[in-house]
Amino acid sequence: MNIFRRKPLRLLTTTFSMLVSIAILSACGGGGGGSSDTTAGIGGTGIVYGRITGFGSVFVNGRKFEIDNSQIIVDGVGGQTENELRLGMIVQLKVKTENGSYTDESIEVVYDDEIEGPFAAVPLLDPTDPTLKTGNVFGQTINFSDTTTIYEFTSFENLGNEGNPGDPDVVEISGYRVSDTEINATYVRFDDDLLPGITEVELRGPIKMLMGSPPNETFQVDGIDITTNMSTVRNVPGGVPVPDLYVEVEGKIQGDSSVIATEYEFEDEDFDDDVDDISMQGVVSGFAIGGISNFFIDSQRVDASNVQPVPVLMDGMNVEVEGEIVASTLIADEVEIHDSDSKLRSFVDNVNTTTTNTFEVVYTAVPGAVTVHVDDNTLFEDETGPLVTSPFSLDDLRNNSLDFVRVEGVEIANNEVLATFVRRTSPDDDLKLEGQVDGYVLNTSITVLGVTYGLDPGTTTYDPPGAESIIGPDDFVEIEDKRIGGVNPPGTADEVELE
Repeated sequence: MNIFRRKPLRLLTTTFSMLVSIAILSACGGGGGGSSDTTAGIGGTGIVYGRITGFGSVFVNGRKFEIDNSQIIVDGVGGQTENELRLGMIVQLKVKTENGSYTDESIEVVYDDEIEGPFAAVPLLDPTDPTLKTGNVFGQTINFSDTTTIYEFTSFENLGNEGNPGDPDVVEISGYRVSDTEINATYVRFDDDLLPGITEVELRGPIKMLMGSPPNETFQVDGIDITTNMSTVRNVPGGVPVPDLYVEVEGKIQGDSSVIATEYEFEDEDFDDDVDDISMQGVVSGFAIGGISNFFIDSQRVDASNVQPVPVLMDGMNVEVEGEIVASTLIADEVEIHDSDSKLRSFVDNVNTTTTNTFEVVYTAVPGAVTVHVDDNTLFEDETGPLVTSPFSLDDLRNNSLDFVRVEGVEIANNEVLATFVRRTSPDDDLKLEGQVDGYVLNTSITVLGVTYGLDPGTTTYDPPGAESIIGPDDFVEIEDKRIGGVNPPGTADEVELE
């Protein structure tokens, strides 16, 4: 299931689960497993696995960790610095714990991309949502978003078209696994054009179709032919590959479907069998089969049957789970849902960095404004040029409609959103507002997140056609107000799309 295609349900239970989770985190000092065992982890270490959302030192899963004295390992190479890390990268931290709670001291930071290789073709827009694209790298389906994916040396608009015309782009992908063959990209970097025999690539998966033996064995990973030679380094048990062994392969690509391996190594998909404290963020899978006591995040089995209130989960949801690993199963005591149900695209006003950590998104000639809350889970990105020095944050947003932003988040009150993502960008030709309908009067007005737009029965269009007659208070809609080329004056919707 593609999480970027699913339109989240803003159920009271979902929002309540998130807020209760936040309250529990505050009550126990942010320690995974702290609420169930106040002595576990004394003088020990815990694991934090998730996306980098900020620096200074580094923010992961809503917490700040000092990494000045950490061992930083990037793509298997130790001795790296914070300069090698980027927003959006999925990392694993080993963190000191005291009395079952995380401290702010990270001992180790490990980053390893999910895949590095050429696009099979230029990524395609989702026909139902132009903010989403889907591409294919080494047989893996990669999902991209123009708001929640971070881009380096490329952009959402130019994916697959950065290099020389006709030459496939080689990209590095970090993200959350949806399945064995699908990744939701949180970070993508354009590396270079594909140069057969020169371009270095990486891929992971179980060994299939194994033939021969070292030094001239051949096999497949994700359907890609892997060949070896005398120079290939084999970091696998006993130095000999076996069928279904999960490996990471590094090598030089010979075309779009074969690689000469310079090295391959065994890679353990799971954490240790027993871990006192773990905070893990990722995409739910297997829930439709196993339910609350037997689902997966990535390849980690999770049992959330002890969590109260019972979270409303389904396959494809982005969640953070905290607890402990016992006999290879993550026994959760907290589940926090990170799916977004609201999207905003407009101008900034009333930035408050002193008391509420909020700003407002305002819409031209429209009554009301949306208050946007930010916290340590909010990922900020600036693509407007060198207006500020890195890192970009709430402190850098400007009032009086000087800044234009795209926001994704969760509605927490009638006109309030808790942001998961804020991107400052150049003003678009249109303003957008997406969320659950608060009020609707046929051919007159529609209210979303406390913002009321007028409707013109002659010029406001609806998608799908006829949607105006079926919109109700439980529906999600996207309102589009064209700043340039719109047929209606500011304050009247040009288009209403029923999600």
